[in-house]
Amino acid sequence: MLKKSTLCIALSTILAGATAQAATLYEKENGDNLKVYGEVGVGGHIGADYEYGEFYTDDKSYIDDSFATLGLKGEYEDIYYRLELDYERENWAYGSGDLELTIDKLFIGYKFYKNHAIEVGLTDTALDDYDKFGDFTFDTTVETGEAGDQENTIKYEGSFSDFKMGLSYSYEGESSSGSELGDIINGYVGYFSDYVDVVIGAETRSGSEGMSKYGEQTLFSLGLRAYITDDFAIGLNGYIENEDIAQTSTVISISNDFEETSSYNDYQTLKNQGALISARYTLNKKVEFTGSLNYEEYETWDINSAYGVSPDDEYSWGKERIWGTLGINFKPTSSVIFALEGNFGEAAQDAYAYARVYF
Repeated sequence: MLKKSTLCIALSTILAGATAQAATLYEKENGDNLKVYGEVGVGGHIGADYEYGEFYTDDKSYIDDSFATLGLKGEYEDIYYRLELDYERENWAYGSGDLELTIDKLFIGYKFYKNHAIEVGLTDTALDDYDKFGDFTFDTTVETGEAGDQENTIKYEGSFSDFKMGLSYSYEGESSSGSELGDIINGYVGYFSDYVDVVIGAETRSGSEGMSKYGEQTLFSLGLRAYITDDFAIGLNGYIENEDIAQTSTVISISNDFEETSSYNDYQTLKNQGALISARYTLNKKVEFTGSLNYEEYETWDINSAYGVSPDDEYSWGKERIWGTLGINFKPTSSVIFALEGNFGEAAQDAYAYARVYF
């Protein structure tokens, strides 16, 4: 991602319902248009546990997660384009804790045939659109670990009747911390109906070839939503990942400003997996309840693995963890939401609270 430090204007991926609130700057009779949209969110993590490695600090009982979003999107005949800016706090593991400016999307797309299009630039990789599919809760549930947004990406998306599909290729991808990942390919195939939605996804990357700890990787995911009644739905989400991670590194040079350059070695394949079951109950137009039960396992947590953590550093939850989330969402209007989620079990936090306004 392209990032500029200190204060920033932000944008995160807008929910589908939120982009419908976009304000039209101009629109021609042939459909050409330019629209502005955005989001303001205030809230954060309550009772965060640094041991889980999901946060940047261990000395705060409340970690701010406030952010803002501003975006432009437009269409010109069969061409469409988007610019999104994110203002977000780097509160994740190895983050700075500061507010940062992020150019989240910068791409041009071409609708070449009916419901088929190609995008080029800085955009979501194909699987990123469905990495939490089947999860009705908002925060700190099972994460697939797919590539997310990437520069130098070309993506195809299309639909046939009840089926949708996407495929993307990213040249020399990077992790959220800026580490090299190599070339990334991912995609999905989904079936969508009034009663059930199912999405199958996959990802592979070529690895950094010794430039970072990240080697080759394969990832498979499954997401499902079943609509039991008009008010009640359940979801499933799961993934299996095999990821090569370097076990050693060697300093090969030190520059005048003392920045080290390292060569990473001894890549070993580590297995990660996780799954959840989720539910949503809509009480009325303004109130809905959500919940999830989550399971996650990483080989690096396993003291019995040759590539896991040492016994002296064993995590309190062992080689796997199980936790749950219960939440309530209040929507006074279609473009405003107030929410509170509580966690139980081996969760990385006690609760998450937020308020969002979309435009």
